[in-house]
Amino acid sequence: MVPKTDHQNENELFHLVTEINEITYSMNARLMKERQSLFNEDMSSKQMIIMDLVKKESQLSISQLAEAMNVTSSAVSQIVSKLEKEKYLLRTINPDNRREIIVQLDERGHQYYSKEEDINREIVNRFYSRMKIEDMIQLRDILAKLNLIVEEELSR
Repeated sequence: MVPKTDHQNENELFHLVTEINEITYSMNARLMKERQSLFNEDMSSKQMIIMDLVKKESQLSISQLAEAMNVTSSAVSQIVSKLEKEKYLLRTINPDNRREIIVQLDERGHQYYSKEEDINREIVNRFYSRMKIEDMIQLRDILAKLNLIVEEELSR
């Protein structure tokens, strides 16, 4: 048997990664569509990103949100205003720095994430539960390893 050249190995790896990316994209697109059909919330992607950032940190300033999204504070304020009117987010003045506006989840924001958890559980039960737990652990470990490689490479 003739050993593969570096070029052949590189080509095989490229095609394999392309196939993995296509499968992952296709699956995620289908799952997003299913998730949205179960959700019944009419939120833009920017609104969802702001909600997710606030949920993750429990509270953030307008400027922190703007920096995380790489947009202006004014743009974030407009989005937050709409979400505040609909009771998804709550804006308050930072008592330690009265010029700073703090954003937190409001009543409907907490309900949104409670519903999201229910929907995520349903998706796990319908799809992921059909895989062996050992395969899911292996998949998680492989993705975590790849994520670490990407993080390390991009932080150089």
